[in-house]
Amino acid sequence: MIDSQDQSKDISRMVQKDKVEQALLVGLHGAPELKYDEKVQYLGEFRERIIKKLTTAQVREKGIYSEILQALEDPRADKLIINGSIDYRVIEKYKSLAARCKKISTVRSDPSFQGDTGLIVISDEAVDIQDIEVEDRSSRLRRLGIPPALIEAAGQKVCKDCMEQIAEADEYEKINYRQLTWIDRLTGDTCPGHK
Repeated sequence: MIDSQDQSKDISRMVQKDKVEQALLVGLHGAPELKYDEKVQYLGEFRERIIKKLTTAQVREKGIYSEILQALEDPRADKLIINGSIDYRVIEKYKSLAARCKKISTVRSDPSFQGDTGLIVISDEAVDIQDIEVEDRSSRLRRLGIPPALIEAAGQKVCKDCMEQIAEADEYEKINYRQLTWIDRLTGDTCPGHK
């Protein structure tokens, strides 16, 4: 029959051994990370903190996604994080947008990142928004009745009528256009929405 004192010593040695093994594993592989697979998918952040997400292809498009402006204006939004694998000239428009909304913007590069996440707007707390994906800008604007020529004119000057059409479809979409002035017309500029 085993003495209860001996049994306690055996259990204590097993627990101690586990602690030593745990310390060795942490030393070799680093501390275990909570939801690692999720974090490499979302630029090092937890899914539950994300308000909106763009793919790398969406970030590279000429226009700015109005949903990101709306997300940055959300009172829960704290930061904009951009995938560092995207050319800095392309991401500058979103960094400027974050600055205009008085939000922090960060560019993160890590070879362990996986998936197609190009940009996320996050909160410092869990927000648990179900639909963080953003519909393709061209598809959304076509669905709202904007002509293809006008959709492709993002970043250009358009006439007053086209600007009103854009604002009527989506007020936030005006960030992608400027209005033609009479001086522009004198110098030969025309609205790309009417070509």
